Amino acid sequence: MVRREVASARIARATAWLQDAEAVFSRDAAAFLAATKDRDLAIFYLFLALQESIDLAAHWVADAGWGAPDDAGSTFDVLADRGAIERSLADRLREGVGLRNRIAHGYALLDYGRVQPEAMRGIPAVRAFLDAVGREAGL
Repeated sequence: MVRREVASARIARATAWLQDAEAVFSRDAAAFLAATKDRDLAIFYLFLALQESIDLAAHWVADAGWGAPDDAGSTFDVLADRGAIERSLADRLREGVGLRNRIAHGYALLDYGRVQPEAMRGIPAVRAFLDAVGREAGL
């Protein structure tokens, strides 16, 4: 079980970051690409929301006593293997971890035209995961 006090604050932060990020990512491609400061802030907020999701997943796995996953992406696989989340959600979240890694390790080299549609596919997955954590924590 995910501890309620851990989940509550993290879910609130991630939800706020996703909302702010989505407002920018949902612009048409030209407007998104042209608004460099807004774009970069939205990418940073998405990074933070993805990191919160990874941290929440790690808490869930640890609190349940399911062992240590090999890496951030496999944390979601453990949750799917245990039936805590759907496999399709774990797969989408694993893609989000890949995007988070690209942001973290190659920010100046990001293909913004690629990041925008990836973000728009990933944001609903993060929201679905946050909902699952909230249900698990009794929120």
